[in-house]
Amino acid sequence: MNAPRDNDPTELDRFKRDIDLVDYAQRQGYAIKKESRRGDWHHLVKDDEHVIVTRKGDHQVYLNTGDDRDAGSVIDFAKTRGGDGHGLNLGQVRQQLREYLDGAPAPARQYATQYSTRPDTARLNSLPVGDPEQAKQAEEERRTRLIAEVLGVKKELTDRSYLHGRGITDETLDSPAFQGRIFTAQQNEHRNTAFPLYNEHGLASVEQKNEHYKSLLPLPKNGIWVSHPTEGKDTPVERVVVSESAIDSLSHYQLKHGQDPRNTLYLATSGTPTEAQVALIQRVIDKQAPQEVVLANDRDAGGRQFNINYLNELQPARPLVPVAEQEAYREASRPVEWHATSDKYHTSLKVTFHHDSAEQGASQVQQLSERVAKINSTQEAGPSLAVEVQRSTEQATIVRLTVARADTAQLEVVAQELYRQREQLRPAAERQQAAFLRVDYPLAKDFNKELEYTSQGLSAEQIRLAAQREEQQRETERQQRLAEAQRQEREQRALEREAQRERENHPLAQAARERDDQRFNQNVGGTAVEAEQPTRSYRSEQEAREQTAQFTHLKDAGVVLLRDWMHDNPPSAGRTARGEEPLDRRSERSAPMEREDVRAAAPGEEKMATWRVDELTPHTTGRAEAWKAVLESDGYLRTSEVRSSVDEQGIRRADFDMHYRNDQREIALIHAIVSNTKARAEAGHQQYAGIGITESEDDQAARRQAAIQAELQPANRLRRVQEPQDVAGADRAEDRAAGVEKKVLIEVTEVTPVPGARGQAEAVQDAVVASGATVGEVHSSTDEQGNRRSDMLVSYWTDQPELGRISQMLDAISRQPGSEVSESSHDRGERQELARGQEAERPGVASDLTR
Repeated sequence: MNAPRDNDPTELDRFKRDIDLVDYAQRQGYAIKKESRRGDWHHLVKDDEHVIVTRKGDHQVYLNTGDDRDAGSVIDFAKTRGGDGHGLNLGQVRQQLREYLDGAPAPARQYATQYSTRPDTARLNSLPVGDPEQAKQAEEERRTRLIAEVLGVKKELTDRSYLHGRGITDETLDSPAFQGRIFTAQQNEHRNTAFPLYNEHGLASVEQKNEHYKSLLPLPKNGIWVSHPTEGKDTPVERVVVSESAIDSLSHYQLKHGQDPRNTLYLATSGTPTEAQVALIQRVIDKQAPQEVVLANDRDAGGRQFNINYLNELQPARPLVPVAEQEAYREASRPVEWHATSDKYHTSLKVTFHHDSAEQGASQVQQLSERVAKINSTQEAGPSLAVEVQRSTEQATIVRLTVARADTAQLEVVAQELYRQREQLRPAAERQQAAFLRVDYPLAKDFNKELEYTSQGLSAEQIRLAAQREEQQRETERQQRLAEAQRQEREQRALEREAQRERENHPLAQAARERDDQRFNQNVGGTAVEAEQPTRSYRSEQEAREQTAQFTHLKDAGVVLLRDWMHDNPPSAGRTARGEEPLDRRSERSAPMEREDVRAAAPGEEKMATWRVDELTPHTTGRAEAWKAVLESDGYLRTSEVRSSVDEQGIRRADFDMHYRNDQREIALIHAIVSNTKARAEAGHQQYAGIGITESEDDQAARRQAAIQAELQPANRLRRVQEPQDVAGADRAEDRAAGVEKKVLIEVTEVTPVPGARGQAEAVQDAVVASGATVGEVHSSTDEQGNRRSDMLVSYWTDQPELGRISQMLDAISRQPGSEVSESSHDRGERQELARGQEAERPGVASDLTR
């Protein structure tokens, strides 16, 4: 067969359409771990890499759950994984995929197994797929209908009252730059000012504004508002001004154009710019080839964030170069890239350094860290910028910088430094002219507000002072709203705790505990007795509902974060999933409780961990919001708004921040959530595919220490013996404040019980609960010899009336074969000495336990 020409553009489409990406990946040594019943997605695994393969249009695409940048079609898959991991160029990819389609033998180093048959294209083509042309036509009809409803048949500006109210003069509106770019929308009795948004295909959407009213049509935000050149249509543009709104563009023209009358084109994004809008702005620059681009966004955290991203994305007009008998824009190299995101409280900057060696990357990170340290040293309130290295390889290093939203200007300083650094690293032919991108901030919050102050006759200094007063007022109001929200949250938690106590004291709950006590003697003997039905992790249906309500199981979103699921599905034989070890293994037997290398944080200092949640299939959403709802369901975790973007394959990538404090009563539960989620994601559990949590090592270590010492531990069982609600009981509770809480770790090794049977670990657990101590959940794993190893955390108080029974029970367990009680020698001696002063309330426990 004659090989196609290297520049044949249809060949790449044929590769995407005809090659079964799953089969191709299997030849590379990937194994199918899981797949959907319909076969429309597959989870592939090779070593520690997890890849999700789905279908997009007429071909398959993949996503590496551990690397956001590693995604695309079979061409991208082959390009990044060929050449012994060093990658292939497009010509080499073509040759390799031709061999695959033609059934030619593949190099042994490329594939784990050899196949002589062609791929099963019938299976590939049978996967469910919609009709893209029909969907496109329906979307076009909807867009046309919505725009027609707003603008009507005759598009003209007949009502200028709103614009006059915003300080825009008739002289400005009658300028050639804005003719046919502003209309009046008549809807019922309302007359709004309409600003049309355009893209390369024509009218894309419409934004309407009026006093206390703003609306953007529910259409894809892939167009921008654009004026004509100030000197008229088809005149050469010297400058482009980019702002957040058309009102700001009009205000900027009215304030500035008379001082610098260069031929200018105004662009506006109607709020936060989307990825499609940024790409469209760049195409306008490519077409108009201006000498300067002015970033005229608001003087606030949002405007600074937009400018940070524009500094990374926008470049002078790109030349067209021939590619495969077509033309494409030639992109300048990007040795450094960055992107800013934000939530309600913080702004983050993700910086990616591309380099030739890990040493070079370490040097670049060191330079950035020194720059950040210099900025922090100038802050009167202490360091505000935090730096974290998220990932580092030979070719790339990714760093995340985080700052309070009010201090976003510090990230802008970093971005400007990165901009200069990138220009120095680029080849001379690719470097931008020095003044191509220029930031122009208004004296007030935005240019329309500056126009309002200017029309009042205020000087520049007076405008600055007025803007500062307004900003201080907004900050005060924000703090008041935050304080009110926190107060309501505290009240809600108090109500929930009261309701929980009422449920625990309900006669049905007490009766369930009494039934358990009656079965105690026959279960405590240490033999695995047959149960009438498979044992549950609950003592009553009431407790089951309460436990399950704490961690929601959201099947539609693919989220499993259920405490009992973690308990009832132990790790695979021979090992415990990384990160899921019991919280209190740090006894004196294994390691000191205090570590010198862990920097203790202030107890009330707020900490943050960032959750990354990727959708598993294209054009879907809601998974990040589902995780966010799960984390917020208990009420002791606070999360930020979800930030998201959609890549070229239609995969939505989202992240949000989780906030907590190490002095929270529930810190052990928080630590278990984070640790277990990380472990199951790294272990490849399908429900956790595409999930990642990022935090500093210091924060993780400090949280672990706080969790070990926390009073409330994960899934602590209710006390089996209900304290009498009398005066004596109240006195004991009051005296308890003088005692000290102690913790003990019990480990039990036994032959794995048959399904449905109760094991020795559960018998020990019930025995300790009956003695009066508080016992945590049993954590188990099974080794290769079939032995089940379990552990549980026990806590008691040194002034507890039942201390005699508790001490006797712990000593009996420590003497039992297969059981080990881990506690410090000091705590053991103190416990035994205090217990001698109390009369043993339950004789014969030791003999029952050891049979």
